[in-house]
Amino acid sequence: MPRKESAQAPEPVAIVGIGLRFPGGSGSPEEFDDFLREGRSGIRPIPTDRWDVEAFTPEGPDDKGKIRASAGGFLDRIDLFDAGFFNISPKEARYMDPQQRLLLETAWQALEHAGIDPAPLRRGNGGVYIGASSIDYALELDSLPYEELDGHLASGITMFPLSGRLSYFLGWRGPSMSVDTACSSSLVALHLAVQALRGGETDIALCGGVNALHHPRIPVMFSNAQMLAPDGQCKTFDEAADGYARAEGCGIVVLKRLSDAERDGDRVLALVRGTAVGQDGDSAGLTVPNGPAQEKVIRSALSAAHLAPEDISYVEAHGTGTPLGDPIEFGAIGDVFVDSHTKDQPVVVGSVKTNLGHMEPASGIVGVIKTVLMLRSGTIYPHINLDNPSGRIPWDLYPLRVPTAPEPWKAEVKRAVVNSFGFAGTIGAVVLEEAPEHPVEETEQTGAAPLFTLSAKNATALRELAAGYRALLERRPEISVAALCHSANTARAHHPYRVAAPVADRAALVKLLDKAAEREHEGPTGIRKTAFMFTGQGSQYAGMGAALYAALPVFRAEVDACDELFAAHLGRSVRELLLGTAADPEAIDRTEYTQPALFTLEYALAQQWMAWGVKPNVLIGHSIGEVVAAAVAGLFSLPDAVRLVAARARLMQAVTAEGGMAAVSAPLEDVAPLLEGHEDLAVAGVNAPDQTVISGATAALDEVSAALTERGVRVERLKVSHAFHSPLMAEVYDDFRAALDGIEFHEPKISLISNVTGRLARFREIGNPGYWVRHIGEPVRFLDGIRAVAKRGRHALIEVGPQAGLTALARRSVTVEDHVWLASLRRRDTTTATTLTALAEGYTAGLTVAWDGYHAGHPAPARVDLPTYAFQRKRYWLPSVTPRRSASNGTARHPLLGTEERFASGVREFTAEFMPEELGALADLAAEDRTVLPAGAYVDLLLAVQDAVQGHARNAVRDLRLLAPLELSAETVTALTTRWRPRPGGGAEVEVYTLVGGEENLHATATVAADPEPLVPVSELAELDAGLAPAAQHIDDEDIYTDLASVGRPQGPRMRLLVRAARHGDGLVSGELTGRDASAVEHVPAELLEAAVQALVVLDPEGPVFVPREIASVRHFRKPRGEQLRVLARVRGEQDRRLADVLLLENGDPVAELLGVRMARPEGRAGRRQFL
Repeated sequence: MPRKESAQAPEPVAIVGIGLRFPGGSGSPEEFDDFLREGRSGIRPIPTDRWDVEAFTPEGPDDKGKIRASAGGFLDRIDLFDAGFFNISPKEARYMDPQQRLLLETAWQALEHAGIDPAPLRRGNGGVYIGASSIDYALELDSLPYEELDGHLASGITMFPLSGRLSYFLGWRGPSMSVDTACSSSLVALHLAVQALRGGETDIALCGGVNALHHPRIPVMFSNAQMLAPDGQCKTFDEAADGYARAEGCGIVVLKRLSDAERDGDRVLALVRGTAVGQDGDSAGLTVPNGPAQEKVIRSALSAAHLAPEDISYVEAHGTGTPLGDPIEFGAIGDVFVDSHTKDQPVVVGSVKTNLGHMEPASGIVGVIKTVLMLRSGTIYPHINLDNPSGRIPWDLYPLRVPTAPEPWKAEVKRAVVNSFGFAGTIGAVVLEEAPEHPVEETEQTGAAPLFTLSAKNATALRELAAGYRALLERRPEISVAALCHSANTARAHHPYRVAAPVADRAALVKLLDKAAEREHEGPTGIRKTAFMFTGQGSQYAGMGAALYAALPVFRAEVDACDELFAAHLGRSVRELLLGTAADPEAIDRTEYTQPALFTLEYALAQQWMAWGVKPNVLIGHSIGEVVAAAVAGLFSLPDAVRLVAARARLMQAVTAEGGMAAVSAPLEDVAPLLEGHEDLAVAGVNAPDQTVISGATAALDEVSAALTERGVRVERLKVSHAFHSPLMAEVYDDFRAALDGIEFHEPKISLISNVTGRLARFREIGNPGYWVRHIGEPVRFLDGIRAVAKRGRHALIEVGPQAGLTALARRSVTVEDHVWLASLRRRDTTTATTLTALAEGYTAGLTVAWDGYHAGHPAPARVDLPTYAFQRKRYWLPSVTPRRSASNGTARHPLLGTEERFASGVREFTAEFMPEELGALADLAAEDRTVLPAGAYVDLLLAVQDAVQGHARNAVRDLRLLAPLELSAETVTALTTRWRPRPGGGAEVEVYTLVGGEENLHATATVAADPEPLVPVSELAELDAGLAPAAQHIDDEDIYTDLASVGRPQGPRMRLLVRAARHGDGLVSGELTGRDASAVEHVPAELLEAAVQALVVLDPEGPVFVPREIASVRHFRKPRGEQLRVLARVRGEQDRRLADVLLLENGDPVAELLGVRMARPEGRAGRRQFL
C-alpha cells in the first residue's frame, strides 16, 4: 500500500536514537534486536540482593504478606552508577533513586545512538518526557532514622526529578515533565512529546520510561491482589495465563520533527505518525479494562495519523498475561481490524512482555522500541510463552494472528500500532511507520587521511572505550576506516581525556587503539587559549602547499582566491609556486614572489584552522608574517592585504643598496655595543634570548661579524638578497607609503602583537600606512612579542607557515611546559600528516574542534554504530540500609564491616560504605593533607571480623601486612571489603581490599589462628610495668602533636589521645592514653590503638617519621572499661627501621598486645601518606 501523507496530516515525528537497559543483558539496540529475534527470555529468579527472598516466599497459595512470584525481569546491579560522569557528588548519589541514575545513563546512550553531541543544544528548548510510577526507593526510607533524612532526599526519591534531572544535566530549557498514569505512563509521555514537537514548544525531545524493583512492599500488595504470575512469566494469550511478571529497566527514544532530522543529517529509525490518549471511564471497576474504550483510542491514533485500519499490519499489544485483560484487549484490537483485514491477510499481534515481563510505567516505550527494531529489520519477531492458545479468546472471530517464530514483515509500507494501558484506566496508543528511504552512497574519503578521535571523562573509561572500538573492528571487518572516523568525530561528545591521530588505514587505527587501550593517559592540560604564529621570509620552498591544496577544500579555495588577486599585481600565478608546478620554481626565493607566496600559504592555512573550529585568541607574526596576522585579524580586507604585500615585496626587492643579514647567537646587550658608529648597520630582530639578527651594508656587516667571531660568538650569514629591517630600507619608504594610499583600516577582531613594539598592538598604532612603512625598516621584536603572548596565559601555540622555525625560537624564549607546540607544516613532509597530526595534538591538549567543519566538503558516509560510553560505575545506596540480602546474610555491628555476604564456599565478605566524616575520630587523622586509614584501624577491623565470624576475638591475628594505603576522599564514598577465607586446618586468611577499575586493590592481609590462646601476655612488658626506671626523656601532648604535624602527620582533636610519653632507657617507652570512653565498644577502638603506635615514635631520635608496615601478632585480652589506658613498649632499631613490642594496660591489667611491630622510614612525602 502506498505511503499516505495528505496535506492535512501533521508532520511525522522521527525517532533518531534509542537507549535501553533491559533484563536479559540487553544494553543496546543491537543486543536487544538479537535478543528478540532469537526469542529469548529475560526472566530469572528474584535476585537475593533485593530482599529476603526466602522470608517472603509463601508456603501456600493463600499465605498473605508474601510474594507470590518467584521470578521476574531484573537487571544486574541497579546500585551501580557513574556519578562522576554526571557531575553528581557521591553523597548526593547515595540519596538518588536508582531510577534517576538509570535514566541519566540511558538518555546519554540514546543521544550517542542518535549521533548527537548535546553540548551545542545547551540552553536550547530541548524537552524531556518521562513515564514513571515506582516508589521503591522512597519505601527504603522505612529503616532510615529521622536524623539521617538528608536534604538530598527531597530531589532524590520523588517523581519530578526523573525528568528534571535530565533537563538540568543537559541544560535544556524546554518542557520537562514526569508522567504517572501507571502502566501507560511512557506512552502518554510520548503522546505529550509528539504534541510539543508539532506545536513548536521543543525542537528535540527525550522520551521514555523507567522502573526499578528492590522493595518487597509493592509485590506483596500485588500478590495479595492475585495479580502476579507465580512462575514470574507473562503467558500472554495462553490458556495458562495467571497474572503478570514484574520487570524493571529503562528505555529512551530521541525525537525530532522529520524535516529537522533530515536537515540535520540524522539517521531516521522510524516515524511516529499519530498518537492518542483516552480513559476506560466507568468500566466494571477502577482497574478493570474497558474494551470499547481501548478500541476508541486505537481508532483515534489512526485518525491522528490520517491513516485507516487497512494501513496497519502489526499491533504490539499491552498483553500482560492476565486471564481478564488479555481477552478484552484482543477483542478491542479485533474490532478495529475486523472489516479491514481477512484471515488470509491478518494483522499480526505480539507482546514483548512475554520476553521481559511487564515493565509497568516503562512498558509502553519498550513496545515502541521493539516495534522500531522490527520496522528496521523488516522482520516480525516471535511472541514466546504461547503453547496453548487461551480458550477465553475467540480466535476464529477476528483476523488476528500471533507469531511464534521470526517471519518477514510483508507490507508495501510497514506500519504498526503500539498499545499501553494504565492500572487506573488511562489508555495510550501510537502509530509507527518505517523510516523513509534515503540511501547513502558508500564513498571513500579522498585527499587527507582520516583522523580518528576518542575521548572520555577519565583515563580508565578512555582505555575501556579504546578496547571497545578495537572489538568493533574485529566484529565488523566491513566497516571502512573513513566512515568510522567520521562517526567518531561528529557523532560523539568530546570529553577532557583524549586520543587522536590521523590513521592512513585499518592497521594504523588498530595500532592506535591497541596502544590507547593499554597505556596510562595524562589528564587534560587545561589549555583553552590558542595563538597563531605566522612564519617569516626564509622558510619558503617550492611546492610547500601542494599536499594541502589537493586534500583540503577550504585551503584550496583560499589559495585560489589569493592567486586571483595577486595575478593582477604580479602578472603570474602564486599558486604554481605553492604547488611546485611553476616553470621556474627557483622564483619562490625572489623577494617579490616569496612574500606573496608566504602570504597566500599562511592566510589559507589560518582560514583552514579556523574552519576546523580552532579560533585564535592572539596572533603574532614575524616580518611578512605580521601582515598575514593583520589580515586574519581583520585590520584590512583580503584585496587590500594582497595589494600591500605585492607592493611591499616589489619595493623591498627593488632596494639598490647592497647589504645582507646575519643571525648572531648572542643576546641583544652583547651585540648592540658593536653596532655603534655604523649608521648603515642595525639590529634587524631579536628572535630569542640567545639570538639577535643584524642587517645593513655589506662592509659594516662583514666588520661586525668578524669581531663577533673573534670573540667566539657564532655568526650565520642569511641567504637573503637585501638588508631587510635595516636603514637601507629607507630608500623605498616614500614609494611604499604612496602605494598604500587608499587602503582601508579596520579595528582588529582578534588581538595582535606588534613586531615594532613587541607588545599588544593598538589600532591607533597599526591602523595607518605609516606603521607598515616603518615595519620594513625597524627591528622585529619577536622575543618581546612571544613573551607578551605568554603573559596572557597558557596557549596552544600553532605555527602557521611552511616550517617550524618560529617554534624553535619561541621555545627558547618562554617556559616550554606552559604551552602546547604545534607545527602546521614541515619541509620534508609531502603529505597532510604534519597538519593533521597538529590538529590531533591540539585536540588532545583540549582545543575545541568543529568536526563538522573538518569533514565539510567530503561526502558523509553511512553512520557507524559505535560503542557507547564506558561508564565507570560505583555502588551508591542509602547509608543505613542496603539492598536486602537473603536470610543467611546480615549486617555486622562494626562500622568498618558493614553488610555481610556469605558464599557456599564458606567465604564471608563484609562491605562497609562510608564517607570520612562517618568514621568518627578517624576522620581527624591526616597525612600530607589526606585522610588515610591508619594501622590501628586495620587492627580494630581484624578483631571485629573475628568477633563477627567466631563470636569472640581470642584467637591471635598473625602476620598483618599493610600493603597499600587507603586514602579517603571527602568527595567519594569508600567501599571497603573484608574477606574471611577459612583455612582447611582451621583459622582463616583475611584480606582487606577496595575495588579500583574493577580490580581488587589489597590494603592489608593477615591470618587468624585456629584456636584461642591463653589470655596472658607473651612479652615481658607486663612484668616491667611496676619497676620502670625514671624517665630519661618525656614529652607532653602539645609537643607530641606539634612534632607529628611538622612531619606531615597532623592529628585532629579527636585523635589527640596520647597525653604523655616517656623514654626510660634500654628501648623502653611508656605513654598515657585518655580522652575516649571505650566502654561501649567490643574491642580496643582504632584511635586508641593508633595513639599507642604514636607512642613508639614520638621520642625517636630521628623524629616521629617511622610508620608501621607489619605486625607479627595481635592478641586481644578484654575490652577497656574506662577512659584511662597505659602503653608500654620496647623499641629496637637500626638506621631506617624500628621493631617494637607493645602492651596496652588498664589499671595494670593487660588489654591487648602487639608483637613484632615493624616500622620503616617512608620514602619522600608520598610515603608519609601511608599508615600512620
